[in-house]
Parts: sequence; C-alpha cells; structure tokens
Amino acid sequence: MTETSNKQIKTAAIISYISIVFNIITGLIYTPWMVNSIGKSDYGLYVLVSSFLIYFTIDFGLGQAIARFLAKYRAENNEQKVNQLLSITTKIYLLISLIMLIALVVVFFFLQNIFLQLNSAEIEKFKTIYVIAGLFSLVSFPFMSLNGVFIAFERFVVLKLCDIFSKIGVILFMVIALLLGYKLYAIIAINAFIGIIVILFKLIYLFKTTAIKIDLKYKSKALTKELFGFSAWTSVLGIAQRLIINIAPTLLGIYSGTTAIAVFSIGMLIESYVWTFASALNGLFLPKVSGLLSTSENREQVLQLMVKVGRIQLFIIGILYIGMITLGQEFIVLWMGPKFANSYPIVLMLIFPGFFTLTQEIASTLLYVENKIKFKAIIFMVAAIMSILLSVFLIPYFGALGAAMGIVISLLIFEVIIINIFYQKIMKINIIYFFKACLLKMAPSLAIALGFGFAVNYYIPATNFVVFFIKASIIALVYIVVMWFFSLNKYEKELILSIYKKFTPNKLS
Repeated sequence: MTETSNKQIKTAAIISYISIVFNIITGLIYTPWMVNSIGKSDYGLYVLVSSFLIYFTIDFGLGQAIARFLAKYRAENNEQKVNQLLSITTKIYLLISLIMLIALVVVFFFLQNIFLQLNSAEIEKFKTIYVIAGLFSLVSFPFMSLNGVFIAFERFVVLKLCDIFSKIGVILFMVIALLLGYKLYAIIAINAFIGIIVILFKLIYLFKTTAIKIDLKYKSKALTKELFGFSAWTSVLGIAQRLIINIAPTLLGIYSGTTAIAVFSIGMLIESYVWTFASALNGLFLPKVSGLLSTSENREQVLQLMVKVGRIQLFIIGILYIGMITLGQEFIVLWMGPKFANSYPIVLMLIFPGFFTLTQEIASTLLYVENKIKFKAIIFMVAAIMSILLSVFLIPYFGALGAAMGIVISLLIFEVIIINIFYQKIMKINIIYFFKACLLKMAPSLAIALGFGFAVNYYIPATNFVVFFIKASIIALVYIVVMWFFSLNKYEKELILSIYKKFTPNKLS
C-alpha cells in the first residue's frame, strides 16, 4: 500500500464522517419538518416506494464482483483486463435494465392488489411516485457499478465528495420545493434529478482521469463465466441483506398501513445513520486486503488489520449506541413528537446486532477477496426467510414493533452467532482473539459510560433540545475521557490527535 493510497484512505474517511455528520444534522432538522409538510400518510408512501423499488434495482452482485476483479487486475497492472471487464458488465447491466422495464410495467397494473391496506387516494398517489421513481431506477441502474470502479481505482476522495454534493443538493432543492408548496411528487422528482447529475459527473470524471474504454462489441465467454461465477452468490447475499430490513415497509404496507410504515421508518432511518457512521470506512480497505493476500497468505496480518479497524469502528459507534440507549426515547419525542414514541424500541432492536457486526468489515472484505461468500449468502438467505416469516406472523399483532422483532431475532441467530462460527471454522480467522482484543478490552469503558448516561438521563430530564444537547455533550465528553484513559492504545490516540491537528490550524505558524 503506497503512502499516497494510505493518505487517500485517511482523507476519504475524514470526508465520509463530515458527510455523515452533515447528513445526520440536516436529517434531524429536515425530517420532522418534511413529515409535517407532506403529512404522515404521504411520508409513509415515500418510504414505501423507496423500499419497494429496491427489489427492482438489485445489481445481482455485479457491483461487488466488479470492485473485486478491478482491484485484482490493477494489482497485476493489467489495464486491458480492466477495460474488457467493464465492457462486458456494461452490456449485462443494459440487458438487466430491459428486463427491469418489463417487470416494472407488469407490477404497475397490480399495485392495488398488492397493497390492500392502502386506500384509493393513497393508491393513486403511490402509482404516480412509482412511475417517477421507477423511471429513475431504470436510468441509474446501468451505472450502479461506478462506485466499485472508484474504489478499485482508489479515487476515494472524489467518491466521498460526490456523496456530500448529492446530500446537499437533495436537501437544498427539497426545502425550496416544500416552501413553494410542492409536496410528495416534487420530493421524488428531486431525488431522481440529483441522482442523474451525480451519475453524469462520475462518468465524465472517470473517462477524463483514467484509461477506461468501453467497447460494447467485445465478447468473452470465459470472463463472463468467471464474473457470474463470483457474482451469483454475491447476488444471493445482496438480495438476502435487503430482504431482512428493507422489505419491512412493504410487509407493513400489505398487513398494516402507512401509519405503521411511518413509525417503523423512523427506526429504520436512525439505524441507517448508525450503520452509515460505522461503515464509512467500508470498501476503503479492499485494495489493501487484496494486496496482503496477493503477497502472502498470512492470516495474522489480516487479523491484526481487522482488530485495528474494528477497535476504531467500535470507538466511533460506541458513543452512538450509548447515546441512543440512554437518550433515544427522549430524543425521538423531542424530534418527531409523541406520536413517534413507539419508534424507540424499534431503533434499539434494529441497531443491536450491529454492535457485533459493524466492527467486522475486514472479515467481510476478506470473503470477497477470496471468493468465499457462498456460505455467508446461504446464511443470510435463511435469515431473510426467517425474518419475513416472523414479521408476517407478528405484524398483525404488534404492527411496526412486530416487524422489528422478526428482524432482530433472525439477525442475532444468523448474522451474529452463525456467521462468526463460519469466520472461525471456515475462514480460519481467530474470531475469539478478535472479540477479546476489540469488544472485551473496550467493554468496561463502554459499561462505565453507559451507566453514567443512564444516571444523567434519570436525574436531568429534558423538555427541550437545549437541555438535551447539554446532556448529550456531557455523556459524550465522559465517554471520550473514559475511553482515552482506559481503552485506547497508543496508535488509536495518535490517530485521533492527527485528525484533530488536521482541522486545527497551527497558531504559531
């Protein structure tokens, strides 16, 4: 890994977290205002169309396959293979888009038969936003591999800057549209418009700064077979992962209604913030792990990298978990109002498995590098089936809470317990050592900060955001102090100080 590459990773990580902080802050301010502007029912429809169309835009594992093969070819300095791979995948994406178009048209005529809990007015609105969002899905689908190309070419900084531009653009235009009196339809259209602008920029950037050339006439049965051999199980894994959580709004639309969707979506939104914060580093280490394995089959190096990254991620998400557990219900009521208080237990259930899984990015990356994702795909598919069955059974009795219960039970059994057995036994990763070096060593500090958080929340109830943020700041400060003195090692402290210095100008200069 070159010094330039390491610098790219550090800079991209910093930009990622800036983007995430911006996204969370604007989301906290914007989301309740948007819900009040368009209404709880329309917000439920907005979430429903987003989650429903996800299943028509699955890239069948091609994105991960492209990132993996491109990283491999670039490590071998084989630029010809890079262009050949992208030529083939472009044609595959275009073919899938045609199939998607047919599927979307057919489904359109059966929407009223699928979502029986929606009234006639909601169905009419849903059909309109379905068409808008569906057209964008068709246009954007052939370019889903762009992020994988950016990662393989180690253009992390530009990729993360595109994410920031996208978020700023969407929020800015949505605010303007809502202030002008436009409602649900404008929100969907703005998302599509900004998405297309970002795609165009990425295409122009890659063609101008790399030697990529797409030849739609190029054919290779061997490369196509190799690509699908890898992507087949990646596809199964991708579908399963989406079925576990993202299908919940669809199930709620079928068995409950838009109100339950809205309540669940707040829990899903907060869970996505936690996941995004923890996974900001994801993908940045694919070239590095590929490089380690191309030079040596040394599992010890991979394990040490896994511990190093895992501890950093645990330090980052630790404060989010502690804050959400101790202050979550109070925050949701202040943020969205008492009508969304039931979102709190949903949040806790959705984020709980991630406490274990979000720190294991390197192990997940290793699966793709070594093309050993078949077993993980099977695990997640069984988990998805179990989650759906449990949710279908529980939703009629518990609504949105029932959906969350089905999800957390499945994830704990399969994504936490069984997958770690797989890492230990099949992948030969010393997962027991990882948990000792990462979770166990940091657990006492996390427990102290958690206990302090409960005490602060009990003795200082917050009736407004000023008091709430004071409480949150106190808990965060204590968390950092406790972690600094009792858990962080020399490398982690130096890393934090280097980031601090990067954003603090030298006053003596």
